[in-house]
Amino acid sequence: MTDTKLCGGLDRVPHVVYEAVMGGVGVVQVRDKELSDGRFADLARACDHQMRRAEQDSGRSAQLFVNDRLSVAADLGLNVHVGQSDAAAADARAALGPDLMVGLSVSTPDEVRAAVAERHADLLGIGPAWTTPTKTDAAPALGPDGVSECAEIARTGGLVSVAIGGINPSTATELAGAPIDGLCVVSAISAAQDPRKAAAELLSLATMTLNRGRDS
Repeated sequence: MTDTKLCGGLDRVPHVVYEAVMGGVGVVQVRDKELSDGRFADLARACDHQMRRAEQDSGRSAQLFVNDRLSVAADLGLNVHVGQSDAAAADARAALGPDLMVGLSVSTPDEVRAAVAERHADLLGIGPAWTTPTKTDAAPALGPDGVSECAEIARTGGLVSVAIGGINPSTATELAGAPIDGLCVVSAISAAQDPRKAAAELLSLATMTLNRGRDS
């Protein structure tokens, strides 16, 4: 997930996206709560362009999600990630149709069960795993046990899930054994001096962590 300030400013966000994908990141969520829809659409376009460039240069595929801005996602033909506001996932699915992906934030086992029952979302962002300064309005931290409980419900229900919130090289290893499909980070890449190197190191760590979880 991008953070404009941590990336070093608006103009630098697309560069960080390019470097992150070159380092192995497979999914990028563009997030900026302060921009107007018009300026956010310009940012999303620029990030999408840099992602496609990185796909060509690396030979790997990646997916771009926009955070919350459903109208922007629909206009640009991009995936969207939404929160728990009333009917957000249902509205997103109706607007985007069956071919684009909808991500949904979940913070409790009951929210995961509801997502499984409703089938509007393709991917669940479980968190916050730990308290994080990049999202001050987040729900209470779940910890590894809470993430595992939510992820098991998601997997049983056929949904992909990633853990988010306070994840860095130190905390990621504590999620070994959790049946998640990926890790979502913000500052660990956005604020890194070398985003490509940070992404590659986190990918290696995530691969080991998730493999340990599948083997357990």
